Amino acid sequence: MSNVTPMFENYGATQSLRDKGYGSADFDIDTAPLIYLDAYESSKSVIYRTDTGQELGVHGHGYQAVSPKKMIDSTRSIIERSDLNTRDIEETIRTSHDGARCFVQYTLPAHTYETPDGDTASLSLLATSSIDGTFPFMISAAAIQSACTNLQVFIGGEVAVYKAKHTKSLNVEHGANLIVKALDVFNNERELWDRMQGEYVSSDQAFKEICHAVGSQKLIEESQHHSPSAVVDRNRGTGKNVAYIWDAFHRYKVRLGQNRWALYNAFTDWSTHSGAYTKASNRNIASVRAHRQDIVRKAFARAA
Repeated sequence: MSNVTPMFENYGATQSLRDKGYGSADFDIDTAPLIYLDAYESSKSVIYRTDTGQELGVHGHGYQAVSPKKMIDSTRSIIERSDLNTRDIEETIRTSHDGARCFVQYTLPAHTYETPDGDTASLSLLATSSIDGTFPFMISAAAIQSACTNLQVFIGGEVAVYKAKHTKSLNVEHGANLIVKALDVFNNERELWDRMQGEYVSSDQAFKEICHAVGSQKLIEESQHHSPSAVVDRNRGTGKNVAYIWDAFHRYKVRLGQNRWALYNAFTDWSTHSGAYTKASNRNIASVRAHRQDIVRKAFARAA
């Protein structure tokens, strides 16, 4: 029996997460000089998995890689030292690109609020890190709607609650002090959702915003001669993203009204639930969804 007294109130909750291990991120990394076939040693180093030998990234010799397990340990420690209510906290670990990118989502059901349409949303934290240099170590805030299980991407306030470069000495204490901002971000976001509900969005406007967001300018030009629905139907094979969001918007506006809140829900439905459209992307669906969430943030930045 241990006589050690936990220093932090959230020790029990985070310890239960530690006991579950690291999921698909349970591997170690190492670094070796990058040497060409002619035995010439470059100024770069290769970071690889020690279990499979898979290359995860190539960087300068001074780059300090953070392994997925280190990233998860740091995130758990930050949450442990924070003032968040971690009762019934859930942790979901995903990796992509053979482990070069790691995504860890935390759902905190003790922080639940009502959305404009009467649904409930609980606070969610997403921690991301990459070995291939795609993005830094970051903890961002979002919300999960109960009825549709959409991850409601936060677009107002300070989305990145804690952000740090890839170093082996992530400032856990500093991160714990900053993470309490997530509650303020949550409250501010609810006010933004209310404003969205009161903003009418025509079908033509919704179609143009969808096409702009996913980079389908050609379809906007085509809609000058045909209705948006006709354009979508004619291009379902090549315009899968536009078609998904457009169809979702028509479903949501029936329940939520023809407003920006319905359009926002259509976008978050796409970023959360739509599958990838190629085999390569499907293997890296966690990375695809993170990219889509960035698209949602940019598309609705004006509303913030």
